[in-house]
Amino acid sequence: MKGIRVGAGQIGMLVLFMIVGAIIGSLIGEALSPVVPVMKLNKEVELGPAHINLVSFSFTVGLGIKLNLAGAAGMVAGIFLYRRF
Repeated sequence: MKGIRVGAGQIGMLVLFMIVGAIIGSLIGEALSPVVPVMKLNKEVELGPAHINLVSFSFTVGLGIKLNLAGAAGMVAGIFLYRRF
């Protein structure tokens, strides 16, 4: 049985597979939500904007994640696809 490989580039590929799986799953979940009401359930997590001022320049950083059931399934499918390839 092949386990999940751990290398810097390989972790990046695993995260990429999970993100793409979550995006595709979320799109499928949104499309199916009128037909399958359980797909409307979602969880949203936000890290509020943080403003960093470094005198010569400043920037604002924030992150929001909205994940529904199909998005979570897509992330798991991304892990399986990563392990397969």
